[in-house]
Amino acid sequence: MDDVIIVGAGPAGNNAALGLASRGFAVTVIDARVNIGEKLCTGIVGQECARRFPIDPALVYKQASSAQVIPPDNGHVRFDAASPQACIIDRAAYVASFAHKAQNAGASYLLGARVLSAKPQADGVTVVTDKGRYQSRALILAAGFGSPLIRQVGLGTVSDYVSGAQATVSTKGLSEVKVFLGHSVAPGFFSWLVPTSPGLALAGLLVRRQAPAHLEGFIRRRQEEGEIGEVVRETACWGVPLRPLRRTFLDRVLVIGDAAGQVKPTTGGGIYYSLLASDIAAQVLSEALATGDLSAARLGGYQQRWKEVLSRELEVGYSARRLFEALSDHQISSLVSQAGAKAMRGVLMNSTEMSFDWHSQIIGKVMGHPVLGGALQLINPLLAHFAHPPTPAFTAPVGIVNWTTDPPADLSS
Repeated sequence: MDDVIIVGAGPAGNNAALGLASRGFAVTVIDARVNIGEKLCTGIVGQECARRFPIDPALVYKQASSAQVIPPDNGHVRFDAASPQACIIDRAAYVASFAHKAQNAGASYLLGARVLSAKPQADGVTVVTDKGRYQSRALILAAGFGSPLIRQVGLGTVSDYVSGAQATVSTKGLSEVKVFLGHSVAPGFFSWLVPTSPGLALAGLLVRRQAPAHLEGFIRRRQEEGEIGEVVRETACWGVPLRPLRRTFLDRVLVIGDAAGQVKPTTGGGIYYSLLASDIAAQVLSEALATGDLSAARLGGYQQRWKEVLSRELEVGYSARRLFEALSDHQISSLVSQAGAKAMRGVLMNSTEMSFDWHSQIIGKVMGHPVLGGALQLINPLLAHFAHPPTPAFTAPVGIVNWTTDPPADLSS
């Protein structure tokens, strides 16, 4: 019997496997995919993520210190910072690097095996795949958004989500990220062009529904404008959670990453938050395994700890996301124009609160601005109120610390 079975070899699952195997526990990671790390993603991570979870320089396509925002009126505003804010990386290779480290630490990987059921019991967990039956003392579900295993163990589903679609396209001369706004390209959300390796870019978008049709129209318009060439890799779609699960633990079970809804609601990015949450999961579960207490009361400390790090960001970000969805094209163009004004752009880009990974304080700065904030509060006073960060303002964590207090028995809310 393994100490832990982890379902899912994404960033969360691989990093949890690394943390547990490094502590001497017997870990098996199971994934239906054969190639680790292959998942739709723009592959953009912030500098804080790159510092905390180092990236091999060979996996970095480029450093990003600027981006163009194109509002519905077809103008454009360029936001640039004094130093790089993010890295555009080979996402698959980066995720696979965590798996290689976990394997070197002693973790086993079973790839190409689809998990059919997972059943926690009094004396352990039974996981059934299309290749056999496996047992462990504990289970981590890191199988991504929409996994039926989450419902199967009784933890339900996230309450809100969005659809994403993305294709790889050829391009000439695209040197920075472009973000397109407006109901004609991505109603309520945004679309993007992200340069990767020379001559290639990712074209994608997030929308509530009909993502492939919206992406087809977006690509066609970019081709007509001469920004991109042919589609090199066809469109693929995926779901992105906008809200976390209400409860991410049971007896012997933890849920992490996209499966738990630990994703930035503002952008749909989940790599960094998944890695932070998986660090916490590995720490909490290793403590529980060492004591032999794998009850929900003990494992509930995981939810308490990840919420201390991420909850306020998720709440503020979701409120801002809902506020943005209420804007008309005219309002979006007006706000982008005002944000792009020299004085305001300097305030935003040179702010100490400016962070690719932590958005609550910059959202608060926008909401507190006499022009931008006033306009948003007129549009939707209730949502604007919730988009304002609580006092005191949240400070981005610089690392995960060790906790010594036992968690309360019930952390389901």
